[in-house]
Amino acid sequence: MGREMRWWGWGEDARAGAMSARAVRWLEGELGAFEAPHRGVSLDDVRLDPPQLPEAVHSRFADILRDDRAARVLHTRGKSYPDLIRQRAGDCVDAPDAVLAPRDHDEVRAVLEACTSSGVVVVPFGGGTSVVGGLEPIRDGFVSLVSLDLGALDALETLDERSQLAIVGGGIRAVELEALLGKRGFTLGHYPQSYEYVSLGGCVATRSAGQASTGHGRIDELVVGARMAAPAGDLDLRPQPASAAGPELRRLVVGSEGVLGAITSVALRVRPLPELTRYEGWMFPSFGAGAEVLRRFEQGGLSPDVARLSDETETRMGLGLAGFGGLRAAALGTYLRARGVAEGALAIVGWAGGEDEVRARRDAAGEVLREGGGVALGQPAGKAWLRSRFSGPYLRDELMDRSVLVETLETATTWAQLFTLYRAVGDALREHAPLVACHISHLYPTGASLYFTFMARTRRGEEIAQWAAAKAAASEAIVAAGGTITHHHAVGRDHAAYLEAEIGPTGVAALRAVKRELDPAGVMNPGKLLP
Repeated sequence: MGREMRWWGWGEDARAGAMSARAVRWLEGELGAFEAPHRGVSLDDVRLDPPQLPEAVHSRFADILRDDRAARVLHTRGKSYPDLIRQRAGDCVDAPDAVLAPRDHDEVRAVLEACTSSGVVVVPFGGGTSVVGGLEPIRDGFVSLVSLDLGALDALETLDERSQLAIVGGGIRAVELEALLGKRGFTLGHYPQSYEYVSLGGCVATRSAGQASTGHGRIDELVVGARMAAPAGDLDLRPQPASAAGPELRRLVVGSEGVLGAITSVALRVRPLPELTRYEGWMFPSFGAGAEVLRRFEQGGLSPDVARLSDETETRMGLGLAGFGGLRAAALGTYLRARGVAEGALAIVGWAGGEDEVRARRDAAGEVLREGGGVALGQPAGKAWLRSRFSGPYLRDELMDRSVLVETLETATTWAQLFTLYRAVGDALREHAPLVACHISHLYPTGASLYFTFMARTRRGEEIAQWAAAKAAASEAIVAAGGTITHHHAVGRDHAAYLEAEIGPTGVAALRAVKRELDPAGVMNPGKLLP
């Protein structure tokens, strides 16, 4: 089943760090004194109900089945804040009755057929990285539920170098795919924060974006074909450069979140490995000034491959928690004050490609950055971000150990409405959390994303209710301001109630009709996506 994460948190012990004393002091200044670290129950004390898998399914798939405690607990949920609160409390009574790990498409099909005929719910599982309740084991009236672990479908099946096209198993991890492509001189270039553990099928099922999406494209721009096993049959969508053969069924697979079927293989656009990558930091006098530069970038065809702008609070938080490379915090502060941007907003910009191409793009962008009031911090700032860009979930685990509610949510809207949405969501969250930060990290000609992080001291015993109140307030603010309820985290369970406000009742009815056709018994990941 591949490399497994900690059942109670993110990643693996060997990859986890620890907050510095300076970081702890800074956060305590914002949130109040921390409690002594505490993690929760041990694996042996997790509460589980006895498995209820029908014997017909158990005996047929005994060679690909696990129903031990560790496997069931690990596959119970994803990695959202409420998921981990329940895991840490040892509340896994709703755990899957078994974990099935098919080895190829035909075995996936056999599992779906057997579970459909036996009335067993199937929850597809890739890397286990969902942060919107996408893996919650909801039985929806059925007695039994299995986790369908697709990790064995992990091959780079073909690489057509002339067409720059790769076909991969749906269970392959993003980090493993990059290693395999790199040996052949290619890259996918898709780097969500969950990159080290997420599967490509999971990226496709949730329409992920990735930190370099401004330059390399979201996953839905990279997918050119897919194969999905559904209870009613297979969707086998061959890779084509373009087609006018009716509505694009590929879009039913991308973003389907496991409610229609299980993605077993994906055809993806890849590109040659770049000769050079360059990341650097710039400080702007304000979040608004930086956002105007990003808009000019995107609409003028000058955008870097990575473009990330933190607001003043997130910039202050970044400086308080880490600093940049070898620059001492005091020296950096003196430099920023001298340039008039000490209370400003930090941008990280990055380019990849041939040396001449990167130099030309960087020089053109530099003119716009300076015209917009940007002050160069150089490559040390960019390299510091690059080193730590996948470490956020580990910090969240450590803060949860210290009874801190820490959560993220994201949205997107047009440039004209961006700051209306930014203020509305920020104001809603500040009713529930003293520390609210935000950044822009994905650019489009018509608009951009907003990614919020909020923190508060927890109320012991009320953690999930406290989270739910903040989440609901932010979601309602997003809907009222006309933003999308999710830019790249997906709908899952957490956002399902808000989908109709975005796509309308006819849109929801159309999705329900597709589900009835592909999954007539309703066994595929119930309770997700559809309100």
